[in-house]
Amino acid sequence: MAHHAIKRLGPTGLIAILVALTLSLIGAGAAIAAVGGPSKAKGPVVAHTKAGKMKAPVEGTTDDGRTVTGTFTPRKFQVVNKELVAKGTLQGTIEGGDKGPRTFHRSVTMPVEDVIAGAPSGGEAVATCDILNLVLGPLDLNVLGLEIHLDTVVLDIVANPAGGLLGDLLCAVANLLDGAGGLGGVIGNLLNQLIGFLEDILGQLGL
Repeated sequence: MAHHAIKRLGPTGLIAILVALTLSLIGAGAAIAAVGGPSKAKGPVVAHTKAGKMKAPVEGTTDDGRTVTGTFTPRKFQVVNKELVAKGTLQGTIEGGDKGPRTFHRSVTMPVEDVIAGAPSGGEAVATCDILNLVLGPLDLNVLGLEIHLDTVVLDIVANPAGGLLGDLLCAVANLLDGAGGLGGVIGNLLNQLIGFLEDILGQLGL
């Protein structure tokens, strides 16, 4: 039956169907990108477990205009000079120059500028807290003899929507920040609690 239908369509009809299918696939790809589907722009994942995942893309420039891209993987949080900081590993690539791309790997300390917690996925009110954004930097440093300026780094932590301890920890951070009126109000014992929650989050992500 299908064979006879194809015969009746002829070459022109088959081409029309193929064009229509191609256009529909292109449209589907655009729709996926529009709602935040698979995309390189989302940044690299530095941790992924059953509990959730973390994305931490890094972008910057050298003093002579070269492009710097990479990732920052936090290893611990602590207070330095009364400021909350994230200590971890910075891996990156410097593009351009006569020698071609150059890679680097080093330990850095980045200031935590803000913590945005409890944002529901999809923009809808939900009972679980499954997203946490930590805003770090910016940061200036010398790498391979080059002065590098790193833009603000956003650690994007997403808990498994099925629930679990990571989601509970993100809710705990959200509640603490709400009670303190934001990161600026987190001092003393509250700051120690926040660090404890953040350290537990790293543990859930295998970091």
